[in-house]
Amino acid sequence: MRRRNFLFTAGVSLATAPAASVLRTPTEVEAAAKQARPGDILVLGDGEWTDADLVFEAHGAEGRPVVVRAQTPGKVILTGNSRLRFGGEWISVEGITLRGCRYSRDVLEFRTAPGKFASHSRMADCAVVDCSPADKETVTRFVSLYGEDNEVSRCYFAGKTNAGPTMVVWLGGKPNRHRIAANWFGPRVPLGHNGGESLRVGDSTTSMRDSLTAVERNLFDRCDGELEIISNKSCGNLYRGNLFDSCVGTLTLRHGNRCRVEKNLFLGHGLKDTGGVRVIGEDHVVAGNYFEGLRGKAFRAALSVANGLPDSPLNGYFQVKRATLRDNVIVDCTEGVAIGVNGGNVKLTLPPEDVRAENNVVRERGEEAPAFDRSGAGPGWWPKGAFSG
Repeated sequence: MRRRNFLFTAGVSLATAPAASVLRTPTEVEAAAKQARPGDILVLGDGEWTDADLVFEAHGAEGRPVVVRAQTPGKVILTGNSRLRFGGEWISVEGITLRGCRYSRDVLEFRTAPGKFASHSRMADCAVVDCSPADKETVTRFVSLYGEDNEVSRCYFAGKTNAGPTMVVWLGGKPNRHRIAANWFGPRVPLGHNGGESLRVGDSTTSMRDSLTAVERNLFDRCDGELEIISNKSCGNLYRGNLFDSCVGTLTLRHGNRCRVEKNLFLGHGLKDTGGVRVIGEDHVVAGNYFEGLRGKAFRAALSVANGLPDSPLNGYFQVKRATLRDNVIVDCTEGVAIGVNGGNVKLTLPPEDVRAENNVVRERGEEAPAFDRSGAGPGWWPKGAFSG
């Protein structure tokens, strides 16, 4: 996978122009964004923005983004029937919190309208918390990522209780090349059926297209929405250095091919149904990961390689071919490696082909295991409880 060159560094605004006057209403923000030039900074005033449909389009330039930021990080709070949408290019949205929003559609979108996307833009140091409609079956997302070459970094997401993934990457005609890095995906309670993922990259209809999205150094903390904590549904993605802590589910390569899962840390702490990585599709590489204290079996094993469905449709189960499992460490897991599982679906009859398992280590509790550098997984810079209250 080729490296991505992003304009932004987490937590640092690269714009140096002086800030304009403080903006107090969505109308003021929209008007200021229309007039903004590369390098301008738009400041949202501290306080609660109730029932604020905040939508704007701006056009920065490489090295000189248009920055839309909170007057004080964390003290600009959108609530009530609020949402945030932005489009254009080279935009940085910083330090804004959406809390307790009850909007019945997606809360935050990298677009202003269908087809009017953001590109080369980012959201950083923001939070979306407890933004669920009263009806549990109403489908919404906290974040919908559209466009190309965007970044979500150092953000906090927690408290989603209704249907729909917490965050979705939507594919168009070209690879996204997004980066989702150093975020904290906080607790999510079980939904009771599909649609409770914390992150989904693509969907079944576009699953054979390249997304080339990188998901790196995020913390997934008690993400119990459904079997799939992360649902990969596109090609060529990278999942590296993430920490899955006490999550009842798995990182699932559900659709798509040629993805890499490397140097992630899965800690189950002996909790029921905690799992690791589930592999479906072709040419995936799962390497250098650490699994400890997982209690899942079959589809929820530490390393689970599924059977395929003959003549599978796009939303089915494609046969596993040429998967590589190497240099993984599995410690005190109920089922370390499960190859050729069907999860109770008797129609999954195609066994995996050409699976290479190399230099993996499986240890029981108390047995000596190879050292694993845990400092490389997860954000590493937010203490537990940093967003409590």
